Amino acid sequence: MPAHHDDELPTLDLADLSKVTGGAGDDVSSMLLPMLMMRNRSQAAAAPAPAPATVPPWQPTITVDGVPQQVTSAGDGTYTVST
Repeated sequence: MPAHHDDELPTLDLADLSKVTGGAGDDVSSMLLPMLMMRNRSQAAAAPAPAPATVPPWQPTITVDGVPQQVTSAGDGTYTVST
């Protein structure tokens, strides 16, 4: 309990709140939008990433008695060995 009646915060009627505008939220949003625009502008100006190096397609290695065999791709994920 407050020591003096002046120590209490005043209360507002709901009708008085309809006239309240602005506040801390408006201050933050007015700073936030320009900051977001600057960030987006700096990201758009960044140099594009270099193209990845081309990796040759994987091909199985088949050996018969330690001798590598010629492997031919069928194009559908299967391979044939010429004998």
